[in-house]
Amino acid sequence: MRKRVLPYRKLKDDFYETLKLTCSGSVLFVPENLYCIDFAVRHMPEHGAVVEIGSFLGMSTNMIAHYLQIHRRDNTFFSCDKWEFEEKEMNFYRQSLGISPENMKQFVKESFIRNLRFFNPARLPFTIELFSDEFFQQWNSNTEATDVFGRKTPLGGAISFAYVDGNHQLEFVRRDFENIDRHLVIGGFIFFDDSASFIASDIRGFMKEMNRKAGYKLVLKNPNQLWQKIKQ
Repeated sequence: MRKRVLPYRKLKDDFYETLKLTCSGSVLFVPENLYCIDFAVRHMPEHGAVVEIGSFLGMSTNMIAHYLQIHRRDNTFFSCDKWEFEEKEMNFYRQSLGISPENMKQFVKESFIRNLRFFNPARLPFTIELFSDEFFQQWNSNTEATDVFGRKTPLGGAISFAYVDGNHQLEFVRRDFENIDRHLVIGGFIFFDDSASFIASDIRGFMKEMNRKAGYKLVLKNPNQLWQKIKQ
């Protein structure tokens, strides 16, 4: 059994407890992530956007929007997800549920939209239906995009806080970091979900690369890791 010298830090939050009972997708959200989100939102620079990579059913998206409201941060909030599944996931939906990947995608996307509209109508993110690589291609070219709520918005500019929970394969995690780093302001934060040392994923491996980056320092390990950019 893994023993901890000190317990991980948690926040008591009634909004989270409500979502945990009512929002599909909550089982995938680690409650200790709240402490990291709260810390990043409180301390991130005033100028620059908040960007979430990978939204799924909207649990983490709702919590980021919640803390943006609590701390009265006006930073524009973007998220991106294409809601397309890997082959093993598609096979699971077909075999276990008898549901096609296309129908499952539509269900998850509609659930995300419903969850955000219900729980955070005053702080809806600009959610763009793209893979993160496609999203940053448009971000880099300052493209105008239409989000899943039907709103047009310009993409591009500085980033103050990024929440990374997209494709967990090493090449994708590395590319997500590189795309964020290009726009992340000094003092800004990157949070990597599923980066805890006891989780077997490529994100854990990428944390070794982060430790070698002179421009970043580890701020929290709770157990997932929050990093701050300290220099270019």
